[in-house]
Amino acid sequence: MDTTVLKCPGCGSPLPYDAAIKKWKCESCGSVYDAIQVMQMTQDSDKDTDTQKMPSPPPPPNGTGYTPGTPPIISDDAGYQPQPELDVYRCKNCGAEMVSDENTAATFCVYCGSTSILKSRLEGEFRPSRVIPFSKTKQDAINAFKNLMHKENFVPNDFTKESNIEKITGVYIPFWLYSGSVQGHVTGKLHKVTSWMSGNYKYTKTDVYDVARAGSVSFEGIPADGSKKFDDDTMDSIEPFNLKELVPFNYAYLSNFLAEKYDVTAEEDQERAAGRMRNTIVSHIDGTISGALVGRQQNVKEQISKVEYVLLPVWMLNTFWKGKAYPFAMNGQTGKLVGSAPVDRGKWWRAFLLTSAICVPIIYLIVKFLTEP
Repeated sequence: MDTTVLKCPGCGSPLPYDAAIKKWKCESCGSVYDAIQVMQMTQDSDKDTDTQKMPSPPPPPNGTGYTPGTPPIISDDAGYQPQPELDVYRCKNCGAEMVSDENTAATFCVYCGSTSILKSRLEGEFRPSRVIPFSKTKQDAINAFKNLMHKENFVPNDFTKESNIEKITGVYIPFWLYSGSVQGHVTGKLHKVTSWMSGNYKYTKTDVYDVARAGSVSFEGIPADGSKKFDDDTMDSIEPFNLKELVPFNYAYLSNFLAEKYDVTAEEDQERAAGRMRNTIVSHIDGTISGALVGRQQNVKEQISKVEYVLLPVWMLNTFWKGKAYPFAMNGQTGKLVGSAPVDRGKWWRAFLLTSAICVPIIYLIVKFLTEP
């Protein structure tokens, strides 16, 4: 398997991308490298052929997130989804075994912390044209997660354990960007009813108008995630991304992060983007009509002119509780987040009983005081 391990030229330690300074900083010797320097380092790569197949691991227990080195899985309502067969290969920094599934393009060594980039999975049709580097740090994501959990009531203890929170991981998720245009035409009749009183009589007048509206909108870069592992609604919820910060793809940006290649093609994802285009033009047209149309007819047609494959940054954490996954996701560029947690019924009942134990005697004394002569 063709892999790349980004190392510090000064000391040979792993060289991660630091989102806080938007440069590559060696945690061992403190050396800092800019984009131009690091791009030169990635021109040559080593070969790694120590690859074999192994069966899928068992499901994670309740309250645990995923382990660095394996991609996060969004579970369905039934709980954990079995993972596909895994590839096993050796870390070129320390020699330890590493695992990944067939769609993982970059992963961690859990022993030395270095990132191995599986270049063969990012070549040809799977090579992204551009990438948005992480702007939000892991600490930013941790703080956001803690604040979110603080707002939730009766969160299970497993969600707030430091050992769970530390598993928040940055993932470059594959996205398709669609550009094109949409035309819409809406017709119907608009009824405007006017009422007034004159003496003892109430008069009502109905004016009927023929209404016709037409318009067109151009779109550039409508995103749709290209991975089956990540819930579409979750990915939509952390938009928008500032696409002006897209830069030409280079493997170096993946250092210190996980990365996935697409397993949903541009053709399969196109309807999602087209649906958003159609909904937008209809919403714009309806905004010019003051009322509900009778006999409404509409004709909306979109045209996709360009599709681009990119990687976008997301901080992810999956915590499992009673067989169900509760995903937390934060936009790695803007910090917009989405997430939820279940209610621990045991905590709820303990709080209820404690409140009752305190309040009932107080209420009794108040009532007794007010009713005594």
